[in-house]
Amino acid sequence: MIIKKADNRKSDVLELQRLLGCQIAAKQRFLIEREIKCIGSGVRGEDTSAYYIDFHLHDSRRWAVIHDLRIEDKGFVAQIDHLLINRCLDVYVLESKNYYYGIKITPESEFLAWNGKGYVGIESPIEQNRRHIRLLEKVVTKTGLLPTRLGIPMPASYHNYVLVAPTSRIDRPNAKMFDSKMVIKADALLEAIEKRVDAMGVVETFASAAKIVSWETLEGFARSLARLHRPGKIDYAKKFGVTIQDAKPAPKELPATSKSATHSKRNTICETCGVEVESKVVYFCRMNAAKFAGKILCQPCQKKPVPVLEPEIIELTEMVERVEGKSHGTCGKCGSPVDKKVAYFCQINKERFDGKTLCRTCQSA
Repeated sequence: MIIKKADNRKSDVLELQRLLGCQIAAKQRFLIEREIKCIGSGVRGEDTSAYYIDFHLHDSRRWAVIHDLRIEDKGFVAQIDHLLINRCLDVYVLESKNYYYGIKITPESEFLAWNGKGYVGIESPIEQNRRHIRLLEKVVTKTGLLPTRLGIPMPASYHNYVLVAPTSRIDRPNAKMFDSKMVIKADALLEAIEKRVDAMGVVETFASAAKIVSWETLEGFARSLARLHRPGKIDYAKKFGVTIQDAKPAPKELPATSKSATHSKRNTICETCGVEVESKVVYFCRMNAAKFAGKILCQPCQKKPVPVLEPEIIELTEMVERVEGKSHGTCGKCGSPVDKKVAYFCQINKERFDGKTLCRTCQSA
């Protein structure tokens, strides 16, 4: 049964993104961006492990599952990624790691992570989880959360496991030199637990069976543990040295001048009727500037004919009437008659022929 799910880290990411918008140095920007990547990587690793745990134990009444448990004691903190507790009071403390390319464990128990170019040393997740277990055991004992039998607290057994993504590669040393069996892939967790139980001796098996508790007792113990959770609030501004002055958002661009503002307003209002037009209508008018004489018009005004200067209408009408009439006139130089095409050609090239109608011969003279 799932007692507690992981906390949402969205607020942390938003705070870090806010700091990126402040006046900060290049080094501060690098560290903040790296922190955002680390949060994302950690969440992905925990989510992967949580998926496989929940898939098998979501409805189980033999297991209680706690995700993301953060406990404090006298300034010390344990951030436990996953906690599995069964009715024999076996407490599996799980540390999730998202090693993208994989890890290498040396015979000297050193952990190395491959970053795509070479191996780099990292903190031992086994030792990190051992510190979590010590603090958890201390807090549980101090608060008296363990179930009792005949007034005596029942002992709990704590087990250390490190989970990595199923796609990660694990290079292990010889088991005789360093036992790394507690480092497993997330999808093999239940199998690893079964192997541990199968490897138990007769005495250990009977001792474990003797302290089996009811589901109600297990649930009560797990919920008491979940109530110890103290969500962490990190002062990222202090962590990365962003002062109050730096925390002011970077100055934005100055507002547009009155002339620009007027121009912007004119572009969003119909220049015929003054009605406000949508941006897509403005875009359509600009794409068809020749059709609308360069004006921004609303959709009803677009359907109205665009007015043209009166002299041009009169001139065009007269030209059409002369061209389409039966008599097309005579040449202005030699007096010979001209046909329809010649008269039309002279009209559209009136500047070239000084407004005269000329026959083909006189045009080339």
